[in-house]
Amino acid sequence: MDDILREIADLRQVMENRFRQVEALTNLYGIIPVKHAMPRPTKWTASPDFLLFLVSHIQERRPLSVLDLGSGASTVWMANALRHFEIPGKIVSIDHDENFGSATAATLRQQGLSEYAQVRIAPLVEVEIEGERWQWYDPTQMEDVQNCDMVVVDGPPGFLQPLSRYPALPLLESKTNGDARIFMDDASRPDEQRIVERWCRQYPDWSSEFIDHEKGTAVLTRSR
Repeated sequence: MDDILREIADLRQVMENRFRQVEALTNLYGIIPVKHAMPRPTKWTASPDFLLFLVSHIQERRPLSVLDLGSGASTVWMANALRHFEIPGKIVSIDHDENFGSATAATLRQQGLSEYAQVRIAPLVEVEIEGERWQWYDPTQMEDVQNCDMVVVDGPPGFLQPLSRYPALPLLESKTNGDARIFMDDASRPDEQRIVERWCRQYPDWSSEFIDHEKGTAVLTRSR
């Protein structure tokens, strides 16, 4: 009987989450009346509730400089948000996978969004942070990025190395302004939780908030 009750509870949780994602996707299309087919959400891409959260932030905060680590659905939806809300901003989206990045760039061109977002292929290279070596996006592809209002951390993939997304804050903090927000996807995973804890410990000017999305979202802000 206990096993049956657990299965029923698990099924209920799955159905509730599916409803939340459908609701988020419906709200996305309600906020931004896109006229093109959008990238389909999969287990590898950003969930609809995370995408809705990013679009809502753009609507409210109107960022002018956005850095997107890991191109894909988030890039396309955020570019649509900039255009729809008439925000004269620009997204620089970084991807280490040339095929995936090229597919995102093609979608941006098809939707007439190249003015709002640019995809840059940045191969993974070795970087050193306080004596530790990491595989991370080639920093030369971000040399001209400055004064970011918004940073989305959805890469590199976690299977590459432990704490694979850790270099983001150490290497990008100087590129953010005082009002910047950093959005970490997949924050329910142990590695991402450890990364956020380490960031806040090493950079006490930053604090984090956890948002209960499908994959979990950590939002980091700089203390005033």
